[in-house]
Amino acid sequence: MPTRKRAIAADTRRLVLHESGYKCGNPACHSVVTLDIHHLEQVSAGGGDTAENLLPLCPNCHALHHRGVIPADSIRAWKLLLLTINEAYDRNSIEVLNALSVLPDGHVFVSGDGFVACARLISSGLVLVSTWGYPRADFRGFDVPAYRLALSPRGKAFLEAWRAGNQEAAVQASGVV
Repeated sequence: MPTRKRAIAADTRRLVLHESGYKCGNPACHSVVTLDIHHLEQVSAGGGDTAENLLPLCPNCHALHHRGVIPADSIRAWKLLLLTINEAYDRNSIEVLNALSVLPDGHVFVSGDGFVACARLISSGLVLVSTWGYPRADFRGFDVPAYRLALSPRGKAFLEAWRAGNQEAAVQASGVV
C-alpha cells in the first residue's frame, strides 16, 4: 500500500526556497514557475523533513533525477554549493555573475551605485573593475565616473564549476574557505 506524503512544515519550506533564491537548485536551471521540494535522503530510507535534507527542484529536474538522468551525487553537490554560496554570496551576486557571463562584449559599464552593488564580487576577485575614461554628467551637471565590470578568470572558473555542480572547484575558485 503506498504511503501518503507528509506536508513539509511551512517554515522549513520557506527556508529551503529562500536558500535557493526561489529557483531550481540545479545551477544550470533557473525555473521559478513551480518548484518541488526534493528529499536528498528519501523519507523511506530514514531521511527527514529538515532543511538540510531538502532541495527545491523544478518538476523537470525532479523527474530527471527520479528517472536516473541526474545522479544523487549531483543533487548533493548542488545542495552543498547552495549552502557554501549562501555563506559568502547572496543569490543576486550569482545572478550578476551569470549576467556578466552572457554579455556580448563580456563587460558592462556602471555608475558608483552599480560599483557598490557589486563590491562583494569585486573584493573577492570574481569581478574585475576598471575606471572608464569618459565620465558623464548627471542631472545636476556633476561628472559621474563610470566603471567597467567584467568577470575575472577566477569568476569564470567559479561559474563554470558552479554550473557543473563541482563543489570543490567552485569553492576553490570563489575564495570561500
